[in-house]
Amino acid sequence: MKRLLALAMAAIMMVSLTACGGGKEAPAADDKGGSAPADNAAASDNTDTKDTGASGKVELKLLRLGDLTKAEPIFAPIVEQFEKDNPDITVKFDAMAWTEATTKLKLLGAQGELPDVTFINIINGWDLASEGYLADLSDRVKNDPVLSKDIPQSVIDVATTADGKMYWVPAATGAFSLWYNKDLFKQAGLDPEKPPQTMEEMISYAKTITEKTGVPGLGFGVKAMEDYANVIESFYASYTGVDIWDDANKCFTFENDENNRKLFADALEQVRAIVNDYGIIQPSPEEYNPFGLRPLFRDGQIAMYLDGGWAVKEFLDELDKGEDSKFMTSLFPAGPAGSHPIMGCDGWSIPAECKNPDDAWKLVQCLMSSDNQTRHATMWGLMPILESEKEKEEFADPYWGPLVKQLETVSARPKDKQVAMIEQAIADGAQAVALQKMTPDDAIDFMIQTVASNYSE
Repeated sequence: MKRLLALAMAAIMMVSLTACGGGKEAPAADDKGGSAPADNAAASDNTDTKDTGASGKVELKLLRLGDLTKAEPIFAPIVEQFEKDNPDITVKFDAMAWTEATTKLKLLGAQGELPDVTFINIINGWDLASEGYLADLSDRVKNDPVLSKDIPQSVIDVATTADGKMYWVPAATGAFSLWYNKDLFKQAGLDPEKPPQTMEEMISYAKTITEKTGVPGLGFGVKAMEDYANVIESFYASYTGVDIWDDANKCFTFENDENNRKLFADALEQVRAIVNDYGIIQPSPEEYNPFGLRPLFRDGQIAMYLDGGWAVKEFLDELDKGEDSKFMTSLFPAGPAGSHPIMGCDGWSIPAECKNPDDAWKLVQCLMSSDNQTRHATMWGLMPILESEKEKEEFADPYWGPLVKQLETVSARPKDKQVAMIEQAIADGAQAVALQKMTPDDAIDFMIQTVASNYSE
């Protein structure tokens, strides 16, 4: 079915980009998700002074983090249609490599030269926001008759700070779920239509598959990187029911809560047992981050592993077989508090010093229109974030169902400019437990002490 995607995207390019119109009558809320103009949206703190170039037109800069050769085919038609619908605005599109972003974006922010609209990621976003370089868009989203309904509340919650601010409009999300091989389930005598729902069931299934087929039932990587920290954060929230970081008080939520600490110790002990006691995973887990397990899963060398919608593009050849595909997804296995994996949440930001904030918001509305967001998602490899996207043909295959449903019960990564340091402490401590170099309690103390000694306002 997905081989029809190119035809569907061509139709979007020719027909659906009309959602970018800026000076036209506001569309109804059910008009394919296209947002209304910003006339009734709350104004930003900056007055729109109409900074125009030599042509007399407003000039906006649009930046997408990532590879330009990947980004330009996605956004060039969107920009072209936006300029047609808004003849008083020109847009200069560019992309910036992820490796450059941390240094360059902060420098641009300090100079007051951030692009008018920038696709921002969590690591850079919270740092820029803490320095006052990004505008709070919460009122604009709240007063937008389309976006306020089309972005799920669970996603808004993850993108919003403890004091109610939203510094980027969520456009790229994904949460950890369970991927599994239906053929290996069948070989082990398990029903592929009934995947494991809890941590205990996942371990039980993995034991059965390993025993019956000789293939490791579960792929599990503990390489001390951000991705492993995200898995541990997902375990934590599924055991405790709360995010791992207290954004308001700038500390772990297990620091001053004995029950959360005990539950986290239980979660870490489960990780240790998965790696060492059950005989269900692949060799050398310390050499793999979670995403590094994809080749093993693709080649049938593991039966299950934890990943998200990010993996879809890696497995399309198999997933395109529809009901005959051997790959399927399920919700992240529930802990005592339910299924609450972390959700990555990147999106479109406007700088606090933007000279044309209302026109920049028009561009964000255009980018977030339902069909343009679908274009971005399908061509880049993202989740369908908007409610209006979920019933589209592009997301009709069965494997999308659990991936989309998972977004309803997600938890958040630390909303803090020190997120990279915090997550490295989590990864290092949790890896030490997995490799039996620390007890869970010692690792928890290590995380607390590491963050306390390295944190700076």
